[in-house]
Amino acid sequence: MKYLGLLLISLTLFSNCNSTNTATSKNTEAKNQSEPEGTYLVTSLYGKDVSEHKLTLVISSESKTISGFSGCNTYSCSYSSEGKTFSAGFPMASKRYCEKTAEIEKDFFKALSELKIKNLKESTLAFKNENENEIIVAKKSE
Repeated sequence: MKYLGLLLISLTLFSNCNSTNTATSKNTEAKNQSEPEGTYLVTSLYGKDVSEHKLTLVISSESKTISGFSGCNTYSCSYSSEGKTFSAGFPMASKRYCEKTAEIEKDFFKALSELKIKNLKESTLAFKNENENEIIVAKKSE
């Protein structure tokens, strides 16, 4: 009987969340088309091709968060954006150690902390540091 009650409560909560999320995401889309949104695959990090590591940026303009896969761990951080100016908070990540990708992950988190300028053209998102050097380039995942 307990389980049936929990199941009914869960179904009610999930159905309410879905209708709220749908309305909110429609408002977000209409509000700002130039904000990055969705999943991006990182192709370049500090000018070096890192496609094989499958690093991701999952950007939610609604919650102002970036999350994804950093080479070994999953991560999440907040961000702020105004026009072309962009900055990310310190990423929180799971704590696995992967010897082969430790350096890539370290560079990726360093790059996230240096983000200052964003440039979104079609399906390509490029981030630059304060010296306007390109540090992360990512392509929208389909």
